[in-house]
Amino acid sequence: MSEENETERRSRWQACYSENADEPAQACAVLRHHAHLLPAHGTALDLACGRGGNALFLARRGLHTHAWDYADSALAALARAAQAEGLAIATACRDVTRDPPAPGSFGAIVISNFLHRPLFPALTAALRPGGLLFYETWLGPRRERGPISEAFRLRAGELVALCEGLELLHCGEEGDRAWVVARAPSSC
Repeated sequence: MSEENETERRSRWQACYSENADEPAQACAVLRHHAHLLPAHGTALDLACGRGGNALFLARRGLHTHAWDYADSALAALARAAQAEGLAIATACRDVTRDPPAPGSFGAIVISNFLHRPLFPALTAALRPGGLLFYETWLGPRRERGPISEAFRLRAGELVALCEGLELLHCGEEGDRAWVVARAPSSC
């Protein structure tokens, strides 16, 4: 990607989060509905966190939480929300397409409204043995909301296929959403 395209992309995301700064950050449905599967302790990542609804949810449950996003403005909003609640969340401005999580680094990874297909092997590897992946994003052709480009929208059945090597615990597709909860194999 050229530097000019990179600058335009970063500016677009900064503006997106700055414009919606007053909207409360919410955890995604797949995380809320399957929170009982989360470990009682450990390290979790909200990848492509936006303003951090998932990160706040994870930290409230006592997990040592990391939140990564490409937009500083999103991370600033998350930092303010975490501080207001007395939560410790480690934030990092990070392009995960170029700098994915290290292997074996998280007991839980949550991703919502983000899709970069080449990242899936790194996500699987980043889970500790028995670690959980909560993933929810856009499905099918654009109807009324979400990304316009089909490159950022799943095809029917695709999310399950992308989670190859993980044990599927819950998955579904409804309307313009697809979700999965999957577990990394336990070590022998």
